[in-house]
Amino acid sequence: MSAESPESWQHHLKSLDKKDLSSYPKRQRVYVPVYSHIYTDDRDRVLNLAETLSVRNTDDVNPLIITSVSYRSNTGKLIRDYVTKPIILDPMAAADFVVRLDDTSGGSGASFTVDFQSAETLNPPLIEAVMISTGSGKNLSFVTRAIAIPPSKAGSATTKDTTAPDAKPAVESETKETAKP
Repeated sequence: MSAESPESWQHHLKSLDKKDLSSYPKRQRVYVPVYSHIYTDDRDRVLNLAETLSVRNTDDVNPLIITSVSYRSNTGKLIRDYVTKPIILDPMAAADFVVRLDDTSGGSGASFTVDFQSAETLNPPLIEAVMISTGSGKNLSFVTRAIAIPPSKAGSATTKDTTAPDAKPAVESETKETAKP
């Protein structure tokens, strides 16, 4: 299942022809936990969440090429691919990928995997997901961060990581809840 291509509504994003990927030999893959809903009181009461995956190129010189953004359910089943052609993410730019509030297909254990490439060793990109729900007297939002995992392409697992060699992958989250006025 395909989603609307991000460059169709984020006009700063440009596609790259797949034949030009050989100019960007350094590969990396990350996993980002997300939640299409969370349980509120028990397993029968859930709160739906809108999900926004944000990929931010923190390098101020080199572009990052996003080759794949896959959204999966809590069973690991592929729900949709957001990238049909590689996307160039310019230095210091960001790209967003959105799952609507009413799309609960991912479940409470949904995830994104993001594959990207570069020509040079980059500053590690910042890849986070923001989940938000408003209504029912409360606003709820929280953030999760990506962790590095081995690239999925055959033979690429031995390719040098594009992130800093001493960077330690971690999942971090923040929660903010505010009452509606």
